[in-house]
Amino acid sequence: MAKNKARSSSPAAQSGKQKKAQNSKPKNDKAQKTGSKLPDKTPEQQKEVLYQIKTKRDSGVLKAYITFTYRVFHPKVTARMVLYGLLILAPGFVVKAQALKIALWVLGGLVVLLGLFRQYISLALTKRSDADYRNGTEFVYEFTQNDASFFRDGELTAYSSKYKDIDAVFYDEEYYYLSLTSREFFVIPMDRFTIGDPSTFSDFIYKRCKKVCRWIPAKLGNKIKKYQSSRAIVRDQKNR
Repeated sequence: MAKNKARSSSPAAQSGKQKKAQNSKPKNDKAQKTGSKLPDKTPEQQKEVLYQIKTKRDSGVLKAYITFTYRVFHPKVTARMVLYGLLILAPGFVVKAQALKIALWVLGGLVVLLGLFRQYISLALTKRSDADYRNGTEFVYEFTQNDASFFRDGELTAYSSKYKDIDAVFYDEEYYYLSLTSREFFVIPMDRFTIGDPSTFSDFIYKRCKKVCRWIPAKLGNKIKKYQSSRAIVRDQKNR
């Protein structure tokens, strides 16, 4: 009887194990499915990107960066080089020695030309040495409510949490210029915003990081207007 009892209990135990295995099988399948592929972003998550820029380091971007650095960091170098060139060139009209006269004219003329066209010389040299320009590397910049991410060919290269790493912001007629404390510098073309309105970007940046976007015009007419407005502000402050 004990032997029959053991035989009768074994099918029940086996059926219980089979039910348990069947109940656990869907869970394992679900775990494998979720583990094999990350879920797609929901529309709500995609809307978190308020501003997105897709750009390449083409000739226009390189030239904008070079001319910007000259305007902001070396604003008087061009005028000084032209002045020095003229000072070298002028004595050539006075000296009698033909060889010295030619040397002064050539040297002074070269300094003047270097001052006037140095941005184009720098652009040509940069094109030859910049790998991202030659390879057509794509850059994507994304700005959400809480952070900014900077990608190079899909790889995250810079990140600013809470916008605390943004050091300075500038803009002109066609570009925004963004500087981070990590010495990263980004040129953002206004005509390459794929998400968001470029005209509201400066207000957005100010609200997030409390950095005022400085107006650094590139066109001569706007430079004159900026100079006149700054002079008017100074006069008003003196009259008060």
